[in-house]
Amino acid sequence: MKRTLILLAALFVSTFTFSQKIVVRAAKEGDAIISIMTYNIRHGKGMDGKVDFDRIAKEISLVSPDVVALQEVDVKTKRIGGVPSDSVIAAKAGGYNHYFSSAMDFNGGQYGNAVLSKTPALSVTPVPLKGSEEPRVMLVAEFENYFFCSLHLSLDSTSRIEACKTICETAEKMADGKLFFIAGDFNTSVSSVEMNILLNHFDILSPYQLKTFPSDKPDRTLDYVMVLKNSKGKRLVRELNFKKTLSSWVQPEPMASDHRPVFVVIIKGDLLYSATVKD
Repeated sequence: MKRTLILLAALFVSTFTFSQKIVVRAAKEGDAIISIMTYNIRHGKGMDGKVDFDRIAKEISLVSPDVVALQEVDVKTKRIGGVPSDSVIAAKAGGYNHYFSSAMDFNGGQYGNAVLSKTPALSVTPVPLKGSEEPRVMLVAEFENYFFCSLHLSLDSTSRIEACKTICETAEKMADGKLFFIAGDFNTSVSSVEMNILLNHFDILSPYQLKTFPSDKPDRTLDYVMVLKNSKGKRLVRELNFKKTLSSWVQPEPMASDHRPVFVVIIKGDLLYSATVKD
């Protein structure tokens, strides 16, 4: 298991250590497969204590991924002024479709996870997950060729173990021959018991050796992108080693949230990069 993960990381991870606008695309338009982002936005509250959705939206628009998993999303809570932050961020990031799943009622509104997408989802399904300190949820969005999930696991290890079992069972039941991606804040390291449960069913695509939390001085990795090891997922991982290209990195944003955003871009063939300094 770990040999596979190390192989992917060693051969196909590209890292960026400066803050800039990055455009990563296929050399041939028809070679594009999917670009993914996951970001725990802490309800838009930055390390400076300010709630600023423009900063979150800018991090998304810097790379303009096909799908985005957001965690710690407030909708109409008092602490963000009663606005629906999922739709606000979606609009500011470039007109994304947006889907929200509430984990709980909170502060006069709701609190949970969201998925943003360039194309409309065929369906969205909330899946409750175990959480001892607060309710947790995984939002499953189905698209033509894949499923994409935004999740946020508990701070409690026992709850995470139960949640990981639910995630695996849900993925195996729902995938139906499609690629099945999960992305989010897993609140644990790659060597934990609960992560080992997941890794019996999923492969990690994101650069798990790069730190994502806390954003100002990151010292641990909590945020991941994974793909289910069903027939489509196994084929994808196998082809990444021979034909396709995986580019993944942690965007070095130290202020907009307490987590840094994680990106994964998968294409067939050659990558084209361009970069300009971020405003």
